[in-house]
Amino acid sequence: MTRKQALQSVISAVSNNPKYAEEIRILQEISDELPLIHWSDSSIRDTVEQFIVDNGRVPTTSDFKKKGMPPHPVIKQKYKITLGEWLEKYYPVRKPTYEELKEKYTNLFVEDYKRIKPKSQYEFNKFKSRGTKGWQTVAKYYEVKSWRNLIKKLDLPLYFDMARDHKPVQLKVNFHLDYDFHD
Repeated sequence: MTRKQALQSVISAVSNNPKYAEEIRILQEISDELPLIHWSDSSIRDTVEQFIVDNGRVPTTSDFKKKGMPPHPVIKQKYKITLGEWLEKYYPVRKPTYEELKEKYTNLFVEDYKRIKPKSQYEFNKFKSRGTKGWQTVAKYYEVKSWRNLIKKLDLPLYFDMARDHKPVQLKVNFHLDYDFHD
C-alpha cells in the first residue's frame, strides 16, 4: 500500500464524522500534493507506485516531467545513476521481441481484414480498428511491398473481383493537328 492509498483509506474511514471536517479537508490537500517537497527513497518509490496504480503502466522518463513526480536531478543525485537506468533497474519493462510484434500485428491485421472485407488497401486503412497498424507495417514484417502480395502471403481471401467490382470508364480523346505550327 502506498502512502497516498493509506491516507485515502483513513480519509474515507473518518469522513463520515462531521466533527473532523476540517482535518479531512487538510488531509485531502496533503493527499493531493503527495509526495511532499522532500524526496526520500520511500517517497520516490511511493510516487512511482502511485503512478503505476493510476495509469496501469510504469512511468517513462518523460512522465517524470509532470507535476508530482520527482525531477530527473533528484534521481541522479540520490541514486548516482540516470533516471533511465534507475527505471530499468527497479521497474524493468519487458520489451516485446520482433517475432512477438510480428505475430501481434498480423493477428490484428487478419482480424480487421476479415471484419472489414476491404476491396483495397485504402479501404482497409480507412476502416481498421484504432489499435491495428496500417497494412504497410504488416507488409514490412513479411518483406513484401504490395497489398496483393501481403494478402497472398497471409493466405487471405481477396475481396476485390475485377470482373465484379471494376467499373469501366470511357474516355473521349480529342486530337487536333495544327498544320500551321512551325518550329
